[in-house]
Amino acid sequence: MIANSTPALTIVPVTKSDKVIPAYHLVNAVLDVAIPRGASKDKILRGTGIFDDSLTVNTRISAKQCIALLSNVRGQCKGNDVSFLIGKSLGGVWLRADLADIKHSQNLEQAIETLIAIRWGSIPLVSFKRFTLQDKYIWVLQDTMGCEKKGNQKLWPFIAQLYLSMLVALLKQWTGTRLPLRFTMDSDRPRNVQDFETYLGLRVTFNAPLMSITLPKSCMVSPFPFAIEKSTCVERGYDENANHKCEGGKSAEYQQPQTQSPSHLSLLDYIRSLTLQEPQKGLADLAESLGYSTATLKRKLSDHHYTYRGLSEEARRQQAIVLLALKKLNNEQSASQMAFSDLPNFRRAVKRLTGLTPSELRAR
Repeated sequence: MIANSTPALTIVPVTKSDKVIPAYHLVNAVLDVAIPRGASKDKILRGTGIFDDSLTVNTRISAKQCIALLSNVRGQCKGNDVSFLIGKSLGGVWLRADLADIKHSQNLEQAIETLIAIRWGSIPLVSFKRFTLQDKYIWVLQDTMGCEKKGNQKLWPFIAQLYLSMLVALLKQWTGTRLPLRFTMDSDRPRNVQDFETYLGLRVTFNAPLMSITLPKSCMVSPFPFAIEKSTCVERGYDENANHKCEGGKSAEYQQPQTQSPSHLSLLDYIRSLTLQEPQKGLADLAESLGYSTATLKRKLSDHHYTYRGLSEEARRQQAIVLLALKKLNNEQSASQMAFSDLPNFRRAVKRLTGLTPSELRAR
């Protein structure tokens, strides 16, 4: 982990090289889907630093290793639904000791809070920024670890689809029903649109300015019917009173998982947040707050395939879209929240960041 040399800093951002992601269920879900689709185990694990014969529930990998694994899957497997299948598989292995607190949630709000608290064991490569829009919530997806790789520009959509599919399966398991989720995708309508409809539902819109999930507020506070009975656990392969985890009918030694990283933020999300909260601060200020030299922070951002300017402009672009296209605020309100003192500069900035004028964004 990053050394914290600044006493005032309470959150130590997680970087791409920090080993905080539990590998056991992820690797098993990947192999269970990939091998029947024509991939070999050796090719899936090649170059990842992950070794199947030494994998336990305590094995932790870095985002860099996780990205390499999923990149191999995408390159080796046949079919456009592989990401969705892996996500659905992951959504079916949540009856685990390290996620036991979720089953005690009173409603979806509490369950999501618990999920966020253990985010490196749940959705490590994607973060969800929540906004309130009248009677609903919207969560905007963000690349939390710099998943795009040179020469592999479709990896981020693959990863996003995987975790969206996992969330749908997970929410259905938690609530006992299929929630009225709506999804927007910031890409063209794909040829395999039926896969989106099968795994995410019929409420999917393409060519949107942001990738997001929307859910009515009422769904968040409805009583939570999800409870784990011992008999159900045994049927699904988990005996809470025994020291075994069963996968596909096979018993395996179960070890108590290690505690997750206390930090919820990746380095990228930390900088996105600070950029919006304190727009007057620059790269040198951010580096100092993290206890880095400016050169070190530049290098770490480069490891994530980002520059400081690119990351800060991405955060500002998202802010403009949320304020104007989603919340439908007027120019004065939006300019104030984006820390612009005059409207002409605000309009020019929005056009440069989004390619659209404020009025064009509000009309979307």
